[in-house]
Amino acid sequence: MSGEETAGEDAGAPQPSIVAPPAEQQPNEEAVAEAPATGEEGKAAAGTSEEAPAVSTSTAAAGRQYRALVLTGFGGYEKVKMQIRQLPQAEPSPGAGQVCVQVRACGLNFADLLARQGLYDRLPSPPVSPGMEAAGIVLAVGEGVSSPKVGDKVMIMARSGLWQEIVTVQANQTFLMPEGMSFEEAAAFLVNYITAYMVLFDFGNLRPDQSVLVHMAAGNKTCPTVLAMYC
Repeated sequence: MSGEETAGEDAGAPQPSIVAPPAEQQPNEEAVAEAPATGEEGKAAAGTSEEAPAVSTSTAAAGRQYRALVLTGFGGYEKVKMQIRQLPQAEPSPGAGQVCVQVRACGLNFADLLARQGLYDRLPSPPVSPGMEAAGIVLAVGEGVSSPKVGDKVMIMARSGLWQEIVTVQANQTFLMPEGMSFEEAAAFLVNYITAYMVLFDFGNLRPDQSVLVHMAAGNKTCPTVLAMYC
Protein backbone atom coordinates (compact mmCIF):
# COMPACT_ATOMS: atom_id res chain seq x y z
CA MET A 1 0.00 0.00 0.00
CA SER A 2 1.15 3.52 -0.76
CA GLY A 3 -0.12 7.06 -0.65
CA GLU A 4 -1.84 6.43 -3.98
CA GLU A 5 -3.80 3.53 -2.49
CA THR A 6 -5.00 5.57 0.49
CA ALA A 7 -6.35 8.35 -1.71
CA GLY A 8 -10.01 7.58 -1.06
CA GLU A 9 -12.91 8.24 -3.42
CA ASP A 10 -12.79 9.65 -6.93
CA ALA A 11 -13.18 13.39 -7.26
CA GLY A 12 -16.48 14.30 -8.80
CA ALA A 13 -17.49 17.11 -11.09
CA PRO A 14 -20.96 18.47 -11.81
CA GLN A 15 -22.53 16.93 -14.90
CA PRO A 16 -21.25 19.24 -17.67
CA SER A 17 -23.65 20.85 -20.12
CA ILE A 18 -20.84 21.66 -22.55
CA VAL A 19 -18.33 19.07 -23.67
CA ALA A 20 -15.57 18.82 -26.23
CA PRO A 21 -16.00 16.95 -29.53
CA PRO A 22 -15.22 13.20 -29.61
CA ALA A 23 -11.56 12.31 -29.30
CA GLU A 24 -11.22 11.36 -32.95
CA GLN A 25 -12.16 14.92 -33.97
CA GLN A 26 -9.49 16.51 -31.82
CA PRO A 27 -5.85 17.09 -32.83
CA ASN A 28 -3.36 14.60 -31.47
CA GLU A 29 -1.46 17.11 -29.41
CA GLU A 30 0.66 15.89 -26.51
CA ALA A 31 -0.80 16.69 -23.14
CA VAL A 32 0.38 16.19 -19.60
CA ALA A 33 -1.21 16.98 -16.26
CA GLU A 34 -1.47 20.73 -16.51
CA ALA A 35 -2.90 22.68 -13.61
CA PRO A 36 -5.59 24.42 -15.63
CA ALA A 37 -5.88 27.63 -13.59
CA THR A 38 -4.50 30.83 -15.04
CA GLY A 39 -2.12 33.25 -13.37
CA GLU A 40 1.34 32.92 -11.88
CA GLU A 41 0.20 30.27 -9.45
CA GLY A 42 -1.54 27.11 -10.47
CA LYS A 43 0.79 24.95 -12.52
CA ALA A 44 2.24 21.83 -10.93
CA ALA A 45 2.90 20.30 -14.32
CA ALA A 46 2.68 22.15 -17.62
CA GLY A 47 1.43 20.86 -20.96
CA THR A 48 1.07 22.03 -24.53
CA SER A 49 -2.43 20.87 -25.38
CA GLU A 50 -4.86 23.31 -26.93
CA GLU A 51 -8.46 23.65 -25.91
CA ALA A 52 -10.89 21.82 -28.17
CA PRO A 53 -13.89 23.78 -29.48
CA ALA A 54 -16.91 23.32 -27.26
CA VAL A 55 -20.25 22.11 -28.51
CA SER A 56 -23.36 23.10 -26.58
CA THR A 57 -25.70 20.23 -25.76
CA SER A 58 -28.13 22.27 -23.66
CA THR A 59 -29.94 25.54 -24.05
CA ALA A 60 -30.66 25.86 -20.32
CA ALA A 61 -28.89 28.61 -18.42
CA ALA A 62 -25.74 27.24 -16.82
CA GLY A 63 -22.82 28.39 -14.75
CA ARG A 64 -19.17 29.07 -15.38
CA GLN A 65 -17.06 27.13 -17.83
CA TYR A 66 -14.01 25.19 -16.72
CA ARG A 67 -11.36 23.01 -18.31
CA ALA A 68 -10.64 19.35 -17.71
CA LEU A 69 -7.98 16.94 -18.94
CA VAL A 70 -9.71 13.71 -19.94
CA LEU A 71 -8.18 10.31 -20.65
CA THR A 72 -10.16 9.15 -23.71
CA GLY A 73 -8.51 5.72 -23.90
CA PHE A 74 -5.42 3.84 -22.81
CA GLY A 75 -2.17 4.60 -24.60
CA GLY A 76 0.20 7.52 -25.13
CA TYR A 77 -0.11 11.23 -24.45
CA GLU A 78 -2.36 11.60 -27.48
CA LYS A 79 -5.10 9.92 -25.44
CA VAL A 80 -5.24 12.88 -23.03
CA LYS A 81 -7.57 15.58 -24.36
CA MET A 82 -8.58 19.00 -23.13
CA GLN A 83 -12.33 19.47 -22.75
CA ILE A 84 -14.39 22.53 -21.94
CA ARG A 85 -17.15 21.84 -19.44
CA GLN A 86 -19.79 23.99 -17.82
CA LEU A 87 -21.47 23.91 -14.45
CA PRO A 88 -25.16 23.03 -14.74
CA GLN A 89 -26.05 25.80 -12.28
CA ALA A 90 -24.99 29.40 -11.85
CA GLU A 91 -23.02 28.56 -8.72
CA PRO A 92 -21.38 25.32 -7.48
CA SER A 93 -23.72 23.27 -5.28
CA PRO A 94 -21.90 20.42 -3.50
CA GLY A 95 -23.95 17.79 -1.71
CA ALA A 96 -24.04 17.07 2.00
CA GLY A 97 -20.54 16.48 3.38
CA GLN A 98 -18.92 17.70 0.16
CA VAL A 99 -16.90 20.74 -0.87
CA CYS A 100 -16.35 22.34 -4.26
CA VAL A 101 -12.82 23.54 -4.97
CA GLN A 102 -11.30 25.81 -7.62
CA VAL A 103 -8.11 23.93 -8.51
CA ARG A 104 -5.01 26.11 -8.78
CA ALA A 105 -2.42 23.34 -9.21
CA CYS A 106 -2.55 19.59 -9.72
CA GLY A 107 0.06 16.87 -9.30
CA LEU A 108 1.41 14.26 -11.71
CA ASN A 109 2.37 10.94 -10.11
CA PHE A 110 3.86 7.69 -11.37
CA ALA A 111 0.48 6.06 -10.79
CA ASP A 112 -1.07 8.57 -13.22
CA LEU A 113 1.37 7.46 -15.92
CA LEU A 114 0.53 3.81 -15.27
CA ALA A 115 -3.18 4.65 -15.36
CA ARG A 116 -2.82 6.33 -18.75
CA GLN A 117 -1.38 3.08 -20.11
CA GLY A 118 -4.10 0.93 -18.56
CA LEU A 119 -1.74 -0.55 -15.97
CA TYR A 120 -3.37 0.85 -12.82
CA ASP A 121 -6.57 -0.95 -11.91
CA ARG A 122 -7.76 1.66 -9.40
CA LEU A 123 -8.59 4.13 -12.17
CA PRO A 124 -12.16 3.99 -13.55
CA SER A 125 -12.50 3.07 -17.22
CA PRO A 126 -12.06 5.86 -19.81
CA PRO A 127 -13.28 8.41 -20.54
CA VAL A 128 -12.18 9.73 -17.16
CA SER A 129 -10.26 12.65 -15.74
CA PRO A 130 -7.15 11.36 -13.91
CA GLY A 131 -5.34 13.18 -11.12
CA MET A 132 -4.76 12.03 -7.54
CA GLU A 133 -3.73 15.24 -5.81
CA ALA A 134 -4.35 18.95 -6.23
CA ALA A 135 -4.55 22.23 -4.36
CA GLY A 136 -6.92 25.16 -4.61
CA ILE A 137 -9.48 27.44 -2.99
CA VAL A 138 -12.83 26.30 -1.59
CA LEU A 139 -15.72 27.74 -3.63
CA ALA A 140 -18.67 26.23 -1.77
CA VAL A 141 -19.43 23.75 1.01
CA GLY A 142 -22.32 21.37 1.41
CA GLU A 143 -24.65 20.78 4.32
CA GLY A 144 -22.95 19.62 7.50
CA VAL A 145 -19.46 20.80 6.56
CA SER A 146 -17.80 22.91 9.25
CA SER A 147 -14.28 22.70 7.85
CA PRO A 148 -12.93 23.73 5.43
CA LYS A 149 -14.75 27.00 4.84
CA VAL A 150 -15.36 29.01 1.70
CA GLY A 151 -12.14 30.81 0.76
CA ASP A 152 -9.82 28.36 2.55
CA LYS A 153 -6.75 27.10 0.71
CA VAL A 154 -6.71 23.30 0.72
CA MET A 155 -4.79 20.27 -0.48
CA ILE A 156 -6.90 17.48 -2.00
CA MET A 157 -6.26 13.76 -2.41
CA ALA A 158 -8.52 11.45 -4.41
CA ARG A 159 -8.27 8.25 -6.41
CA SER A 160 -8.85 10.18 -9.66
CA GLY A 161 -10.60 13.21 -11.12
CA LEU A 162 -8.40 16.11 -10.00
CA TRP A 163 -7.12 17.24 -13.40
CA GLN A 164 -10.02 19.69 -13.62
CA GLU A 165 -10.37 23.36 -12.79
CA ILE A 166 -13.41 22.73 -10.58
CA VAL A 167 -13.84 19.55 -8.53
CA THR A 168 -16.27 18.29 -5.90
CA VAL A 169 -14.91 15.97 -3.19
CA GLN A 170 -15.78 14.78 0.29
CA ALA A 171 -14.71 17.32 2.90
CA ASN A 172 -12.52 14.70 4.61
CA GLN A 173 -10.44 14.43 1.42
CA THR A 174 -9.22 18.00 1.87
CA PHE A 175 -6.52 19.34 4.18
CA LEU A 176 -5.84 22.97 5.06
CA MET A 177 -2.64 24.29 3.52
CA PRO A 178 -0.02 25.56 5.99
CA GLU A 179 0.75 29.26 5.93
CA GLY A 180 3.40 30.07 3.36
CA MET A 181 2.95 26.89 1.28
CA SER A 182 2.40 27.52 -2.43
CA PHE A 183 -0.28 25.79 -4.46
CA GLU A 184 2.43 24.00 -6.44
CA GLU A 185 4.04 22.65 -3.29
CA ALA A 186 0.70 21.59 -1.86
CA ALA A 187 -0.27 19.77 -5.06
CA ALA A 188 2.88 17.64 -4.88
CA PHE A 189 2.85 16.97 -1.14
CA LEU A 190 0.25 14.43 -0.04
CA VAL A 191 0.89 11.29 -2.11
CA ASN A 192 4.68 11.40 -1.80
CA TYR A 193 4.89 12.20 1.89
CA ILE A 194 2.15 9.80 2.94
CA THR A 195 3.95 7.07 1.02
CA ALA A 196 7.26 7.94 2.70
CA TYR A 197 5.64 7.94 6.14
CA MET A 198 4.01 4.55 5.55
CA VAL A 199 7.28 3.01 4.32
CA LEU A 200 9.16 4.20 7.40
CA PHE A 201 6.67 3.81 10.21
CA ASP A 202 4.01 1.33 9.05
CA PHE A 203 5.96 -1.16 6.97
CA GLY A 204 9.43 -0.43 8.38
CA ASN A 205 8.15 -0.12 11.97
CA LEU A 206 10.76 2.56 12.63
CA ARG A 207 11.04 3.54 16.29
CA PRO A 208 13.15 6.05 18.28
CA ASP A 209 16.89 5.27 18.50
CA GLN A 210 16.76 2.91 15.52
CA SER A 211 18.94 3.39 12.42
CA VAL A 212 17.93 3.55 8.78
CA LEU A 213 20.19 3.14 5.75
CA VAL A 214 19.13 5.44 2.89
CA HIS A 215 21.25 4.45 -0.09
CA MET A 216 19.80 7.06 -2.44
CA ALA A 217 17.83 10.28 -1.95
CA ALA A 218 17.07 11.69 -5.38
CA GLY A 219 13.47 10.89 -6.23
CA ASN A 220 10.04 12.10 -5.24
CA LYS A 221 9.70 9.25 -2.70
CA THR A 222 13.19 8.98 -1.21
CA CYS A 223 13.62 12.71 -0.50
CA PRO A 224 10.40 12.83 1.56
CA THR A 225 11.60 9.68 3.32
CA VAL A 226 14.74 11.43 4.50
CA LEU A 227 12.76 14.46 5.64
CA ALA A 228 10.25 12.28 7.46
CA MET A 229 13.06 10.77 9.53
CA TYR A 230 13.73 14.17 11.07
CA CYS A 231 10.08 15.00 11.85
